Amino acid sequence: MAHRLDRDRVFRYLAVPLRTAPLLLIVIFSALMLLAIKATLFGIALAMLLLSGFFKYSFVLLDQLADGRTDPPVLSIEMMNPIGESRSLPALIFVVALFFASDAAVYWLGSFLSVVIGVLVLAMLISIIAVQGATGSLAQSLNPVRCWRLAWRLGGDYVMVLACAVALCAMVGVARAIGLPFILQIALFMYAWLALFSVIGGLLHERRDELGLDDAYEFETFEGDDGVGLERIRVQNIDRIYAEWRGGSHTNAWQSITSYLAQSADPLEELRWLYERAKTWPDQRLAHRLAQEMLPRLLAERRNGDALDTLRERLRSSADFRPLASADLIRLVQLARDAGDRRAARDLLHDFDRFYPNDPAVAAANLLAQQLER
Repeated sequence: MAHRLDRDRVFRYLAVPLRTAPLLLIVIFSALMLLAIKATLFGIALAMLLLSGFFKYSFVLLDQLADGRTDPPVLSIEMMNPIGESRSLPALIFVVALFFASDAAVYWLGSFLSVVIGVLVLAMLISIIAVQGATGSLAQSLNPVRCWRLAWRLGGDYVMVLACAVALCAMVGVARAIGLPFILQIALFMYAWLALFSVIGGLLHERRDELGLDDAYEFETFEGDDGVGLERIRVQNIDRIYAEWRGGSHTNAWQSITSYLAQSADPLEELRWLYERAKTWPDQRLAHRLAQEMLPRLLAERRNGDALDTLRERLRSSADFRPLASADLIRLVQLARDAGDRRAARDLLHDFDRFYPNDPAVAAANLLAQQLER
């Protein structure tokens, strides 16, 4: 059932950036941004890195709230990577452009017209963010027809979000006008930005049924045996997982995979399907993690050939790949040795202590290593 945004819900979403994780981010990033600004030319790289990470975090927050998860995400190292989240780049360019153009707009157009244009631009930004939150697609969000249709369907709730955005901008403007310390002005801007994303994410979640966005938020079940339908469900789910992983929310992505597997009658087959897709991504870490989850299942079902093929593939991708459990590693070493692949067996045993510190299987690993040297 669709819910309209009322005052209580709006205040609840506005309070999300004041929780521990986003509040710490605001405090730390404000101090670092002030340092970058004080460093003038030498601080540009730091400022761009901070803005990139901040905007990427805002989209992870948007996705999480639109998904109905009210606990705000914790900033991860992956979110600080300026490569990988294309959705945050337009927001970064947009805000930097507004920063430099704001005074010019007042000079050329006067205060009234600059405010009117500013509200129109803000309305456009809200619709772009909403479409990105609903679809996860940068291309869709740049389609003005798609943005207009979504804003029209949201109706009064869209106007309420716009009013919140205007109020947040006014708060930042007042802080600047009364001359608050610059670090507080930065902190208020960061709060306002995260609060806007929080309200938009909350709106998408509240209106998900009416907007027909359930497929974007919930994993579909594996009912029926229609191959075409199953493939469609798989593609929808991997798109969601990829969006979470791309946004740096790796813990959420793995939780989504766990939920996805729990619904399947054949989790190993779904793992293999996910692995085949993930191994084509530039970032191989999820493929490694899926392989680590797959290997013990393959060994338990005595699918030793498939296990060795997966192992060799991961070792070609990274020499540091290892199974999660030392017992699985020992078993794979034995299988590789028996299959005549002594090189793979030796590679697995290399630096055993580094990958499995203080592991009781070290004696068995050393014995196998000595046998392989003969």
